[in-house]
Amino acid sequence: MKKIIYGLAGLLIITQLFSCMPSRVVRPLDKGQRAVGAHLGGPLIGFAGTTIPMPFTSIMYAQGVTEKTTVFGSVHTTSLLFGVIQTDIGACHNLYYNDSLRIGLSVTPAVNMAYDKWESNFKLWPQVDVNMYWDIRPKKSFVYVGVDNWFELANTREHDQPQENRWIVNPQIGYTNVRDKWNHNIEFKYLAPNLDNEPGVVDYKGVSGKGAIGVYISFIRKF
Repeated sequence: MKKIIYGLAGLLIITQLFSCMPSRVVRPLDKGQRAVGAHLGGPLIGFAGTTIPMPFTSIMYAQGVTEKTTVFGSVHTTSLLFGVIQTDIGACHNLYYNDSLRIGLSVTPAVNMAYDKWESNFKLWPQVDVNMYWDIRPKKSFVYVGVDNWFELANTREHDQPQENRWIVNPQIGYTNVRDKWNHNIEFKYLAPNLDNEPGVVDYKGVSGKGAIGVYISFIRKF
């Protein structure tokens, strides 16, 4: 049983570049506003003769520091179940907003960290999200498109192979349904479209053998 747990923990560390989370914050919260959220989803994989999203989960806390900046932190709950302590910590900052068009541009730098307690492996990935969003109604629901950029710092990857991909680009599109107390979000990503997904430990579903399509849903409660 321990070998299975070790293997799953190692797999979680290895597959992170195909398993990144949805955008945590695209449009900053109001100053002083707080929010807790949960997400479910991941890259599409082949499983038992069908295609399903990996059931990754996480919980998040966010707080508006100013009208333009929101900070956040998370705990990846699925990883935690298999002995991998993982988090992403960052801030969303609004760079631009056009009142007449209701179009905004935000940037979200973050640091992702994962520690496998079984094998004492530690990984760190810097990340920068850039999103353009359009308010369907002022301060209400919005759609967005953007790019999630992951940066690989390690010189080697699994099985001590040289690391050849330092910059992983993940295009994304999403919709956030905004209510007084709750936000509901769905996001689609094209994870690592420049990387081959075959052969691999996991049967990722991408486009022409490249990358993986990710599907995520999130629920956020505001205070």
